[in-house]
Amino acid sequence: MPTVQVYDVKFDTTDEGFESLTHSQVKMLEGDIEGQIFEIDCDPNDTEEFEYQICEEITSETGWLVSHFNYRHILAGN
Repeated sequence: MPTVQVYDVKFDTTDEGFESLTHSQVKMLEGDIEGQIFEIDCDPNDTEEFEYQICEEITSETGWLVSHFNYRHILAGN
């Protein structure tokens, strides 16, 4: 399975309940995800679906919708 490392994640501030989080809580959420490595069960050549699956992984991990993220591919064995 393709493996990616996520960085520079931002959450959807219009997500219901998100406004109740403090600035510190949002930064902690971002910090918890940034640097994480995810295995994505999808063809990386289908960029739209691949990035959608990354977004779903982040949302599943945090419970919050994502508005922006960057990622880098991690080669197997690294």
